[in-house]
Amino acid sequence: MMGIDGDKQHQFMFLNLDDLVPENHFLRVVRNKIDFSFIYEKVQHLYSPVGRRSVDPVLLMKMILIGYLYGIPSERKLEQEIQVNLAYRWFLGLDLADTVPDHSTLSQNRRRRFKESHIFQEIFDHIVSECIRTGLVTGEIIVVDSTHVKANASINRSEKVLVEKKPTEYLEELEKEARRIENDRDNDPTRKKRGRKPKSSPPEKEVQQSTTDPESGLLNRPNKPKGFHYLAHTSVDVKHGIITDIHVTAANVNDHEPFIKRLQVQKEKYGLHIGKVGADKGYDRSGVHHELENLKITGYISPIKGGIDQTERSVRFTFDEMNDAYYCSNGKALQFTHVKWHSWKQSYSKIYAAQTKDCKSCELRQQCFGQTASRKTIERPLFQEAKERNQARKQSQEYSVIQRQRRIWCEGTFGTMKRQHNLKETYKRGIRNVSEHCLFSAMAINIKRMIKAN
Repeated sequence: MMGIDGDKQHQFMFLNLDDLVPENHFLRVVRNKIDFSFIYEKVQHLYSPVGRRSVDPVLLMKMILIGYLYGIPSERKLEQEIQVNLAYRWFLGLDLADTVPDHSTLSQNRRRRFKESHIFQEIFDHIVSECIRTGLVTGEIIVVDSTHVKANASINRSEKVLVEKKPTEYLEELEKEARRIENDRDNDPTRKKRGRKPKSSPPEKEVQQSTTDPESGLLNRPNKPKGFHYLAHTSVDVKHGIITDIHVTAANVNDHEPFIKRLQVQKEKYGLHIGKVGADKGYDRSGVHHELENLKITGYISPIKGGIDQTERSVRFTFDEMNDAYYCSNGKALQFTHVKWHSWKQSYSKIYAAQTKDCKSCELRQQCFGQTASRKTIERPLFQEAKERNQARKQSQEYSVIQRQRRIWCEGTFGTMKRQHNLKETYKRGIRNVSEHCLFSAMAINIKRMIKAN
């Protein structure tokens, strides 16, 4: 006999929403493990003590978090999903009769109330601090990399503009060292004085800029999609894969430029004692290795192939660190002459040159540098000694282990964030808004890994 259900939609029932959410539901575990009430104290100064009662700020933040935990990129779609999903309502503390806050409430609070605050960064930092407190993050090994996030901007809407080229802290440190070396050389009575000083990078440069989102950058790297993107520079602790820092720049910023600063931020903010750091060849700069040694951090960075041209020809050169000079196989010295700026490498090099009279009658001249030049010169990047120490570590077993961890935790994490947590692209514009986007994506990963580790 065929059963036919009658209309049950208008029955009155007494329900406890808590009974409808399974005991093993992910959001139930999140709610039991993480107390989000800390948000009240962090946002209290953003609300007036008088006036109409606002939407609960914890409710707003948890709504946004649901969007990133479950890969819902649109706030309008998020509102619709919460309307019909009982687990979402339960997690937010909304009863069946409660109205879900409108999607415009989220956007207006973000654009107005939270615009000048650092609340999103502070929430992310609180989660990381909890991971450190419970031993999920140790800082023993940190791996770093960057990934591109597609900007909400078309490549067809762009123009060429001249922008001010602001030096990064990394380049400022290099320039400071270059000028110190030149001054020491000029004050050395045993060396011939030279009038030239190291040239710094030009104050302006021409770039292709989006007219829709000027703060994004044109990504034009091998094996990467061409277009306007942002870069999310990410640090991951390898013990449980917790993201300890995520920093957003335009896509035309080199990976190594914010690298040292972000490590310093983590050490100061969390009191994190970082022992070792792993990175790919995009971070292999002599200045980076020097700064890592200053921070007492051991770097395991993939070396860039090539380097100083000393062995390509039959004539070999030996560097004498004590006398700051190179010596060729005939015993002739190549003395330090000046510091040179390489705009395309964004780096300084020390130039060593032989005397013309020594090279003029040398039988190895043609094999050494050919017939057009008058003498042999060698370029040695500043802090080359630190770079060579990193290169020597490549032969160790530890280097292989850390590089494998970098591929697992960085590249694997980026893939997960793009597939499941909205990192593939962003609807937001401007570095500040995109930073919020990346922070919540990283927070979603951290919460999942916190729960798994516990």
